[in-house]
Amino acid sequence: MTSTLNGKRAVVTGSAGGIGAALAAELIDRGASVVLADISPAVSDTAAALGASASAWTGDVASVNGIGALIDFADDRLGGIDLYFANAGIIGPAMLGETDAAWDAIIDVNIRAHIRAAQALVPRWQEAGSGYFVATASAAGLLTQIGSAAYSVTKHASVGFAEWLAMTYRDDGIRASVICPMGVAR
Repeated sequence: MTSTLNGKRAVVTGSAGGIGAALAAELIDRGASVVLADISPAVSDTAAALGASASAWTGDVASVNGIGALIDFADDRLGGIDLYFANAGIIGPAMLGETDAAWDAIIDVNIRAHIRAAQALVPRWQEAGSGYFVATASAAGLLTQIGSAAYSVTKHASVGFAEWLAMTYRDDGIRASVICPMGVAR
């Protein structure tokens, strides 16, 4: 059986382990070349274990500069990006959080990273007539997360942003999906 991912070029953020590493492994099994991105240097070991179709990039996918550097790296290694998996995420502060800085950090990682990546990728995908953006939210994005307002709010926002992308750019050949897993083993 031939995979529809043969020759596709993908980026998976938050892929040093967990869901991101599993996504990268599945993409490679289906014929894609993948850049694994994570703030943790352990992403290099994860990519090495996946073989020649995997490359590692270490950096901050929540910042504008980090997104730019990641996209430049993927362009250099893969020749472009067909699929972008915005999988990086953090738990953030408990309850209401005690500082704006704690809220800023989770908002940057759990939602602004998605927005910033889409801002960089959608125009090029419009020109190409195709592209695929996949956001990892959480079941908390559909329900709620007891004990963490920031996690719940940012995961709801992630779901809403992916839905907006899907509706807004579908006529341009751009697809968007969101996955909402419950708790997973690391």
